[in-house]
Amino acid sequence: MNTREAESTDLNGWANLRHALWPHHNLSDLSDEARSILKSPDEVCFLLIHPSQGAVGFVEAAIYRPPNGPYCHIEGWYVTPEFRGCGHGKELIKQIEQWSLHRAINLLTSDTDAEYPLSPGAHERAGFKKIHEMIIFAKQLQADSDNTPK
Repeated sequence: MNTREAESTDLNGWANLRHALWPHHNLSDLSDEARSILKSPDEVCFLLIHPSQGAVGFVEAAIYRPPNGPYCHIEGWYVTPEFRGCGHGKELIKQIEQWSLHRAINLLTSDTDAEYPLSPGAHERAGFKKIHEMIIFAKQLQADSDNTPK
């Protein structure tokens, strides 16, 4: 197995991995987003390549430049189930770390939620520290049938 930066020839396999991570998204839209990442100087994707199966994992990141200084944020991180637990995810993160450091960026952030129950442990194993946890509630409002406020 090796890791390398994604190229345009990787789009189909990469988009399929993105769809495995975000199955509620349209595959065509995910492919378009991947093409956009390839064109951006502030975004990157590294792929985990199996010698016979092709791409079996990826990590995507983007640089953000707020007034208090730039940082790199993990936008997506996925390894197919049969290759998890072997350190491949951590290796993908190391690629992003090096990519960031070569751009003089020394802060790497990431986030997750309850939809990805394996993610917190993977982040901890890759050296991330939890700095905040939040639960957000929403309530869909509907007007009464007579449309008059009460």
